[in-house]
Amino acid sequence: MCGIAGYYNATVEQSQCEALMASLYHRGPDDQQYYSFRDVGLIHTRLSIIELSELGSQPYRFEHLVLVFNGELYNYKEVREELKKIGYSFQSNSDTEVLIKSFHCWREKCVDYFIGMFAFSIYDEQADEMYLFRDRVGVKPLYYSYRDGQLFFASELKALHVFNLDKTISPDAVSLYFRFGFVPHHLSIFESISKLEPGYFIKVSRTGIVKKKYWDVKYEVSSIRKESEWLDELEALIISAFQYRMVSDVPVGVFLSGGIDSSLLTAILQKHHGGIHSFTIGFDESGFDESAYAEKVANHLKTNHTQKILGLNEARTLLNQFYSIYDEPFADTSGIPTACVTQLAKQAGMKVVLSADGGDELFGGYTHYQKTFAWYRKLQAMPAGIRKAISKGSRIGLDPKLRQKIKFLNIEHKAYTVEELLEAGSPVEFFEAFIANQSIEEISLLCRTAGSASMNFTGKTSSVLQDMMAWDFQYYLPDDLLVKVDRATMFYGMEAREPFLDHRLVEFAARMPMELKIKSGKGKYLLCKLLSRYVPAEYFERKKQGFSIPIFAWFSAEVDAMFQSHLSPENLKNIDVLNANEVQREYQKYLHYKKSGKQYNIEKMWRILSFVLWWEKYMRV
Repeated sequence: MCGIAGYYNATVEQSQCEALMASLYHRGPDDQQYYSFRDVGLIHTRLSIIELSELGSQPYRFEHLVLVFNGELYNYKEVREELKKIGYSFQSNSDTEVLIKSFHCWREKCVDYFIGMFAFSIYDEQADEMYLFRDRVGVKPLYYSYRDGQLFFASELKALHVFNLDKTISPDAVSLYFRFGFVPHHLSIFESISKLEPGYFIKVSRTGIVKKKYWDVKYEVSSIRKESEWLDELEALIISAFQYRMVSDVPVGVFLSGGIDSSLLTAILQKHHGGIHSFTIGFDESGFDESAYAEKVANHLKTNHTQKILGLNEARTLLNQFYSIYDEPFADTSGIPTACVTQLAKQAGMKVVLSADGGDELFGGYTHYQKTFAWYRKLQAMPAGIRKAISKGSRIGLDPKLRQKIKFLNIEHKAYTVEELLEAGSPVEFFEAFIANQSIEEISLLCRTAGSASMNFTGKTSSVLQDMMAWDFQYYLPDDLLVKVDRATMFYGMEAREPFLDHRLVEFAARMPMELKIKSGKGKYLLCKLLSRYVPAEYFERKKQGFSIPIFAWFSAEVDAMFQSHLSPENLKNIDVLNANEVQREYQKYLHYKKSGKQYNIEKMWRILSFVLWWEKYMRV
């Protein structure tokens, strides 16, 4: 696991390379090196995980190829044996050497052989071409800018500030951030910078840039099998995927929340690998705390378990570090406990941690799938003309000025949301409106120049429920959850691995019938059946809880002071993206609701504050 960066067809000073390495030092504190050749450069900061000697150092050269690589190839030993049969020899036990020789042998097709997570760049001195690749699901990040034939790239957005790129804000990115809480992977917050999408690679030469997709999920349901056959294949695949993530020359730990996914991960590894170290963060507030469940599972499995109650003072420190960790607008406050549990694992001597993200998106675990589907069916039972008439009546009867004056029950937001749901032209539009924090109309009021607030996602299957899961897999998973885990762990020089996101397991889940994912009103049906082979059902059969902290209860005074300071008219006049009058109106609504003990628009206020904090960190010179 590392930080990578580079440039092509650009004049870059040595001082800029050194500044870039410094900005990525946290991702690779073990070693920092760079390669330059004429107007091409590759930069690497190393976190040593496999092949701890200098034989694993990067940039890595083989003949006319030079590589920088962030991630892991878990099946590198098998791929190495394939290459040996062809005639390649090896001097190290490094997956880096396997990767560069795989590219030498198979060129762009090399990724088809890999089981792993990766973002890497290869420069071909002979052809004078540079390649960038990102893994299939988007576990590892990669930002790039291509303008006027010049390419710049880096693992994190803030590293690219070294190159003094244009900082024009993307209106679409801002709108989607306020709607969903993150900037999706087909955009970045800056118009001049892109993210390489999961499952894509680009090739840059003196004649231009080519981008190609090398992998995608195919939702082709297979139903000619018994449930027991699905279950047995799932178990075999999961054992393989999980054991691959234990490939390491340094200690590996597991994040254990006590939920279905992390319990299954821990149980499988403890049985088939043994000696597992598990880590849990708890909270004093019972509505947020799952540590007792995690401890019960850990005791049953006999893991080496460590848990800690996250206190207010430590959480306050992490809150203040939020935009040192995240370099794009990002509203997921669960990044705070993720950072805390990372520190806990590091203090115990771990250098690699396994996280259980992906189970909900692949196997139907989120409760909002069934809630959305139920409301969608109810409203679709109405003729389209009646739905549109109700929405039109609402817009006329509750015109914008009137609904702004009604300060109870959050009427303004509810009216806009109901109107969007009634007017939704497709299941995907309905789903986006249902899960969105703000309606398109609210965003147009908040932002001076509002962009598109739709992902433009088209359904991939004939199942409404599966399309919802596909939306979360395509956007929420890589752009919220994986961003959260990658930045929170790498900030402390730790590698995070995602066993559920083995592409073989993803493809398997895409073939599963929906009745094996959601059955009798319960999600993750088949996963639960599998977990019951390892852990008694009473340990995990309970209402689902998210991994979040009681941030607004804890930080009531701090947040109020931050609202007052950062959202003041004086401060907002320097942030030309936001409508200062609308921000102040939302703030006054917050104060009105708070007097009566309500927090109707607190999440909206947090997103505004979070955006302003990001702006102050990265936009002020």
